[in-house]
Amino acid sequence: PSGLLRLGVPQTIGDVVLLDALKQLRGEFPDLRAQVSTGWGSHLIGKIENGELDAAAALFPAGKIFPDNIVGQSIGKMELVVVCAKGSVPKKPGKLADCYEQGWVLNPDGCGFRAGLQRTLTDQGLSMKVNLETFGTELQLGLVADGMGLGLVPRPLLERSAHREQLVVLPLKDFKPVMDLWLFYPRFLGNLQAPVEAFGALVARSLKPVSAAA
Repeated sequence: PSGLLRLGVPQTIGDVVLLDALKQLRGEFPDLRAQVSTGWGSHLIGKIENGELDAAAALFPAGKIFPDNIVGQSIGKMELVVVCAKGSVPKKPGKLADCYEQGWVLNPDGCGFRAGLQRTLTDQGLSMKVNLETFGTELQLGLVADGMGLGLVPRPLLERSAHREQLVVLPLKDFKPVMDLWLFYPRFLGNLQAPVEAFGALVARSLKPVSAAA
């Protein structure tokens, strides 16, 4: 295949996977030029429906239903963890209610992780206090390490973070979110099927837990 391959990823995972994935794709399909746009998962689905992207990878809950003209493949599972600075671990961090008052450092609205957290807190009658909204997992983890609040991140991104030594994962019994990593694309891909599947495999591999890769 030759020409343009238009890919989409949320910034959350783009920071971790894009450099490697694009380099490998270039090696495997030298005549293809990859073009990448970032956005939330729901935004990327819309772009595929409008014919603006050839494929995208994003995190959604298991059992996600995609529109009729889009094929969705679950290519991995990802655990989300709540983290705080080493110095500000609550005495008994067993539940959300024990720590939620510290407030959160989160992605801006539109993020699936944030929506899931909001639902869980609301179900428990707890309020969601957002101390800081910012894009980019690494920046969020740096702010959490500085004591700015709690973070909610995919475990593989925490394991790769430069800040991981200053952070502690809170083992919460009542909040253990797991998301699926999905590859999705238009039903009729033509000769882009092979590079799209290669992209999916590369993204899944980049996001494997570090411990599992050893």
